[in-house]
Amino acid sequence: MKLITILWLLALSFGCLVSCKQNLVLVPDSPYRVSDDSFTTKTIASGFTIPYGIAIVGENEYFITDRVGKMFHFEDSTLTEISGVPEVVTFGTPGLAAIMHGGLMDVSLHPDYSTNSWIYISYLASDGFAKVSRLKVQDNTVSQLETIFTTRHQNYTGNGMRIVWEDETHFFLNIGNSDFSTSEYPVLHAQDLNHDAGKIHRLMDNGSVPADNPVFDGYASPTTIWSYGHRDVQGLFFEASTHTLFGIEHGPKGGDEFNIIEKGKNYGWPLFTYGINYDGAWVSTISEDSAAKFTVFPAHYWTVPTRDGGQAVAPACLLKVSESNISDWNDYFIFGSLAFRRLMKYNHKTGETFGLSIKGRVRTVKQLPGGDIIALIERSDLRKSNGKIIRIGN
Repeated sequence: MKLITILWLLALSFGCLVSCKQNLVLVPDSPYRVSDDSFTTKTIASGFTIPYGIAIVGENEYFITDRVGKMFHFEDSTLTEISGVPEVVTFGTPGLAAIMHGGLMDVSLHPDYSTNSWIYISYLASDGFAKVSRLKVQDNTVSQLETIFTTRHQNYTGNGMRIVWEDETHFFLNIGNSDFSTSEYPVLHAQDLNHDAGKIHRLMDNGSVPADNPVFDGYASPTTIWSYGHRDVQGLFFEASTHTLFGIEHGPKGGDEFNIIEKGKNYGWPLFTYGINYDGAWVSTISEDSAAKFTVFPAHYWTVPTRDGGQAVAPACLLKVSESNISDWNDYFIFGSLAFRRLMKYNHKTGETFGLSIKGRVRTVKQLPGGDIIALIERSDLRKSNGKIIRIGN
């Protein structure tokens, strides 16, 4: 890996070392008022390291990914590991069994899964390239596997690889680019249309390029790129009723963004950001006024004030709750805060953010057909695989 990437990992390693006492992941106070919402929780499965993605087959049947490279089938309280999953690569933190990058990430069902049985996964493959494959499972074994998308470059600094469906034939895919970038030494992969990192892609269900994707300057035809200038989008939500794609994105130290993703637009990273680098260095290379001329500013951003310039909330997933069994959450966006290790809710109309009493590094939230919410929470002890899946109801 490049020296700059190694330095970035060491910086994060130091942050983990000072915040993890005896390998326990501590839960800091919420930076926002904790909302007194009414709900119940029940642990329905455990024994995970970093449960990252969940695909809902039915009310009590799911496929689940763990970033260490494992995939599971859960049905009626029985959890079974799926064999034959592609080999993945992960990068950890020196001195701790923490996984900072890579691995097996999202899992999603084809909208016509009941007929074609296709399951889609996103991951950093053992060769260092970010990929999307679709597979079929028979007798808890991968029976058919097709790699339908591979990045043009290796991408060791991308965490966010979510898959959300626009309709029965198109899906969106985000690919992160959380490089160590400063104004003095900018890393411009997210601005480079010949590089797939720092982008949201739109693909056909077989991995081909949709004919109505944007055609960027200098190109004669569409590519998979839908939008660019992203750092590390780790949450995507497509609202079918308004045909709107929402993204929630890691800034560096502060400047975490909530974006409305539009076709062909530039979202600015690393030319302009409301965050600073982990070591306090300035990141933006242009002014806010200059950025306003050709980039899209976030619809909302979070920087928790601190004495040394601000703290990130580190958003990890995104769901807009509607017609759920938790009435206090309806019409709110909910997301996991990795930095403050709890679930949060955000009102896009008022700009208010609230902490919730569900604690832990929540990696994914999904709504079940019946209205309950599923949350995937990574391990709280770095020596153990005690990550869990909880079901939230009224």
